[in-house]
Amino acid sequence: MNATLKLIEKQIAMSDIRNRLEETTPQPGRYVTEDGVAFGPCLLISRECGSGGSLLGQRVGERLGWNVFDARIVDEIAQLANVHQRLVQSVDERVRSHWERTWRDILLDDQADEKYLRHLKQVVMALAHHGNVVFVGRGAQFLLPSQCALRVRLVAPLETRIHRLTERHNLSPEQARLKIKRVDTERAAFVWKIFKKDVGAALNHDLLINTDEINAESVTELVLVAMERKLGVRLQPAFAEKAAQIR
Repeated sequence: MNATLKLIEKQIAMSDIRNRLEETTPQPGRYVTEDGVAFGPCLLISRECGSGGSLLGQRVGERLGWNVFDARIVDEIAQLANVHQRLVQSVDERVRSHWERTWRDILLDDQADEKYLRHLKQVVMALAHHGNVVFVGRGAQFLLPSQCALRVRLVAPLETRIHRLTERHNLSPEQARLKIKRVDTERAAFVWKIFKKDVGAALNHDLLINTDEINAESVTELVLVAMERKLGVRLQPAFAEKAAQIR
C-alpha cells in the first residue's frame, strides 16, 4: 500500500470518527446542500509561489488534526486507479449523483484531458464531503460551495519571494525569479483554462494575506481565528485526540 493510499485510508477513518461524534454532538463547519449532501469543513489555500502556502497548510493541519492535500497529492490520487477508486467508493451514490447534477457543465474544455479533470473533480469533492481537510492549490475554491470552507489567498512582494526561494532551495536570485514566474504563470493558466477564473481576484477568496512582514505563526493564528468566525471550527479535543491515534 503506497503512501497516498494510506493517506486516503486515514482520511476516511477520520471521517468515520467525525460521523460518530456527530451522533452525540453536532460538529461545526458542515454545509448541507438543498438535496442533503454535506461538505466541509475545509481550508482552501491559494498562493503565490514563495508566499508560504504549503507551510500554512502544514501548520493548520497539525493544529486541527486535519490531513493536508497539496496539488501533487491530489494529482496522484486522480491518476492512480486503485487510490481513486477507493476514495470514490467511500461516498454513497447520493453524493456521486450530486456531483454530476451540480458540476456537469464544469471541466469540459475540449482541449483538456477530460478523464483527468473528471477524476480531479471527484477527488476534491469526495475529500470535501469527508471534511476536516486542507487543500493547497488545484482551484478547489472553484469546485466547492463557499459555505463549507475558508478560502485563503497568500501573497508577498516579488523580492521577498525571491529571497525565500534562494534561502530554502539553494537557488541564485535569477533562478528563483524564473521559477516564481514559471510557477505563478502555470497556476494562473490552469485555473483560467479549467474554471475561466482569475486565481488572484480578491472576490474569489475570504481572506487575503500579505506574508511579507507577518511570520508563519501569526499567519496561522489569523487563519484559525477566521475559520472559527466563519465556520465555527476550533481545536476540538475529542476529535484531535482520536485523529492522533490514526496518524
